[in-house]
Amino acid sequence: MATARTVYTAALVGCGRIGYTLGLDRKREQPASHTMALNANPRIALVAGCDKDYSNLQAWHEANRKASIYHDSADLYARLRTDIITVAVNEEAHKREALAAISATPKLVILEKPVAVNVAEALAIQRAAEKQGVSVLVNHERRFAADYIAAKAYMPRIGEIQSVSASLYSGMCVYDPAEEASGAYSLIHDGTHLVDAVLFFLEKDGEPSCSEFRPAAADVPEQGSRKSGLLGAALRFKEQSFPRPAAQHERLVNTLLHDPVLTGVFRDEKGCVRQLSACYTTAQCPDVRITISGRSRYFGFEIAINGTEGRICIGNGYLKFYQKGPSPLYSGFSSLLRDKAARLPKKTLFFSNMVQNAVDYLDGTASLRSSLQNGINALAVLEEIKASLRAE
Repeated sequence: MATARTVYTAALVGCGRIGYTLGLDRKREQPASHTMALNANPRIALVAGCDKDYSNLQAWHEANRKASIYHDSADLYARLRTDIITVAVNEEAHKREALAAISATPKLVILEKPVAVNVAEALAIQRAAEKQGVSVLVNHERRFAADYIAAKAYMPRIGEIQSVSASLYSGMCVYDPAEEASGAYSLIHDGTHLVDAVLFFLEKDGEPSCSEFRPAAADVPEQGSRKSGLLGAALRFKEQSFPRPAAQHERLVNTLLHDPVLTGVFRDEKGCVRQLSACYTTAQCPDVRITISGRSRYFGFEIAINGTEGRICIGNGYLKFYQKGPSPLYSGFSSLLRDKAARLPKKTLFFSNMVQNAVDYLDGTASLRSSLQNGINALAVLEEIKASLRAE
């Protein structure tokens, strides 16, 4: 039985960027990699690293001399059993390495986002995890970040939610059909963070989002006659539930964000999508807009939540709260004013909190803040957007 003194052993599969080298970036809030976050927690002993790239593995081993190293994860699992296995490989290898890690039956798998490159692969991982009785934590880091947690706690103070506008700007192609197998486009690579963060804000505390099977788009009745209530009652997933196989002409959709209306779709000369907005209406908010652009010469990530009494604006490196107050510009009017009394976290602690959540979960004192089901929910939203793009 775990106690406050139990030290959990961990192995890292993938010693590249998110696995290790981001922890060397002096501009980033640290720890910023799985290696540094695992090493920084006194309740975890990082005992092994694995990477197919010899240069990555050698560089990692120089900084982690006490750990053993492996060039192949099968060799690692045959020789060593650990409490935690962290999978931090490229997207196209997520399914293969996640399934291998689950088969090794650790107490917990920490899986880097996204769960997989598509829903089908993600559901295969979920079925394996359920069969082996292995829990999976997905590193959607904003669910652990102190600034996002503070923003969600502030939401009741801005009144009824009128709109949520989430945006991601980079130079990476938004969607490239030729990269379906690799996931090398921003809709999957960073869009999974954006969608998951929106779901995080829309979810009620203690009521996580879920997904369900519904008829494929071509078989869905007109708005107003959709049998979502019947399907929802019969097919809705619960946390870590074992999913039934999808029937023919069915799609998995998220119950909060589904049936997007796409606007602003921009394709380059090669047919790759470089910009889009996906618009939704939900019971929580009548206007949700997710905009992703791959035409920018900068990286931007922001979510603005507008309520009837105030506003929240959060992005990489900033968090701003606003409340209505007497306007300094117009007599007899109210304007939005910065809430300077609000206490803002000095650090996000996103990676530290993720690893601590893993420890608390293994101790039996907390649930996973970012579960496998959460990751599947985000993929279901992204897959619907892709399906809409392919149908154009």
